[in-house]
Amino acid sequence: MIEGIDYCFIYPKEEADIAHIKLLSGEYKDTVFKYGKVSFQEKDGVPHLLFAYYVLECNLMKPKKLEHDAGFKQYAGDFLVELMSANLDEDIIDETGTDDIEEPDLLGELSSKGSSFHKE
Repeated sequence: MIEGIDYCFIYPKEEADIAHIKLLSGEYKDTVFKYGKVSFQEKDGVPHLLFAYYVLECNLMKPKKLEHDAGFKQYAGDFLVELMSANLDEDIIDETGTDDIEEPDLLGELSSKGSSFHKE
């Protein structure tokens, strides 16, 4: 995924410490979502990525319905892994410069196996 072509970050005034992500291409084009708590947990010796995400806007279906869609859940997880990998390569801790990951309701789980600016 290429920043500025496939997705961009949106920094809303009311949530200055949270970056929303708008998808600019692909199956979920024009969908806007954000991540909540992200953590790692080891199960049976295998690390798993746990994460929460919230769909804010979607043209395909109601946002709450897309949040429970298995295909989008996998997409959001793959996107997060790619984003985290790119940030590690560039020595970026996180997009907002914070380490606050306190947020309930984990919605996604995966096995463990950059940034445009847009103001809302």
